[in-house]
Amino acid sequence: MSDGSGTQQKGKNAFFALTRVGTGEKGFVKDSTKPCRIRCEVFGRVMGQEFFPKAACLINTGNEVRIMKRQGIFGVFVALALMAGCNRGGEPGEQAREGPGAKAIKVGVVLELSGNVATYGEEGLNGLKLALEKINSERKAAGKKIIELVVLDNKSEGIETANSVNQLIQVNKVLAIIGAVASTNSLAGAKVAQEAHVPMMSPASTNVAVTETGEYISRICFIDPFQGEVLAKFAAQELGRNKAVIITDKASDYSLGLRDAFLKTFEELGGKVVGEESFSQGDADYSALVSSVKSYDPDVIFIPAYYGDVGPMLKQAKDAWKGIVKIGGDGWDSPSLLELGGAAVFGTFISTHFAADDPSKKIQDFVKSYEERFGARPGSMAGLGYDSALVLASAIDRVEGELTRDKLKDAINSTTNVEGITGNISLNKERNAVKDAVIMEVTPQGFRYKTTISP
Repeated sequence: MSDGSGTQQKGKNAFFALTRVGTGEKGFVKDSTKPCRIRCEVFGRVMGQEFFPKAACLINTGNEVRIMKRQGIFGVFVALALMAGCNRGGEPGEQAREGPGAKAIKVGVVLELSGNVATYGEEGLNGLKLALEKINSERKAAGKKIIELVVLDNKSEGIETANSVNQLIQVNKVLAIIGAVASTNSLAGAKVAQEAHVPMMSPASTNVAVTETGEYISRICFIDPFQGEVLAKFAAQELGRNKAVIITDKASDYSLGLRDAFLKTFEELGGKVVGEESFSQGDADYSALVSSVKSYDPDVIFIPAYYGDVGPMLKQAKDAWKGIVKIGGDGWDSPSLLELGGAAVFGTFISTHFAADDPSKKIQDFVKSYEERFGARPGSMAGLGYDSALVLASAIDRVEGELTRDKLKDAINSTTNVEGITGNISLNKERNAVKDAVIMEVTPQGFRYKTTISP
């Protein structure tokens, strides 16, 4: 049984490991805004049943608490008892506020830290950390409360996202929530946040329905109608293609939304979608799909899906689809695409939010800081995570008087001209960001900037 860090914890009998506060190591928890400052982690076996209930562990600095979730038959009851003792702070659904006595502004984060799109959550969290290190340093110097993150892993699943959002609201009493990345996951969590009147801001979910959930839901990225239009224009006008096949993940809101937008614009520009195919997330054998797509004789293939499926698909189709242009959305934007697809992904194009090889000083300063801090080159999700923190901090500073969920929601929704890494961010009346899209080419050296397309 994993404790979330790869360490195996087993025992013949259940036992409690009381943890001290402020150690800064995994397995230890600090909750500076509650009277009870000690939590428990529970490991072991009960009647032969492995369990690891909801537990928490402190990572990075004192500004962040990560909660790694597991479930078990008996452990859940123990965890609930612990929470009842240590998390008194009001009834579910009450209006959270950060009064004069609070030492930090507690913000929840729900990201894909494991599962099929884990690199997105990891990058996004890294971006958040990097931004908050600077933001909190400035807030401390100005005598303001710092922003503390309570981080939950949604395991790249919608149900886990909804459960995580509910826990952050009812147990952790966060003021607002950042997340998730995948649109299907954000849609699941948004319903919970909207009903509880808690502001939830997605850094990267592009499906138009996400913010249609209600006024407490916003995003700092562009939406699929714009992204699909950008890709259709690039294919038809820049590449001169007129015969397209679209391959969708039939269970993905993100994939279906992009498909609709691309098809509409591509055909308006005189192109024709000569065929459509679909697959299910996690498919291992694409041989039938590869043959079917080839039979349409297209000159461009549009695959609105995530890198975990696209990489293996293109690898299997390498020879069969040779000479046909392949394009996709920001769901391809991960270093893992090259690892999974190898040479088969070279020469493909994607739309995304940010180009690490943009020569501007702002971008290069960010890239340098990110590489020094995390030892890797940042992708779009890192930039969007960074910008989420900027938009949130800006909104917090614009709230007058007592900081409440309702006031923070109004401040977020009125965001205008926040200068971010992924562009200048303003939210329209639908709470969607209006900003440029970047076209990147996938090369043996990685993703390389091609062009920028404005709304």
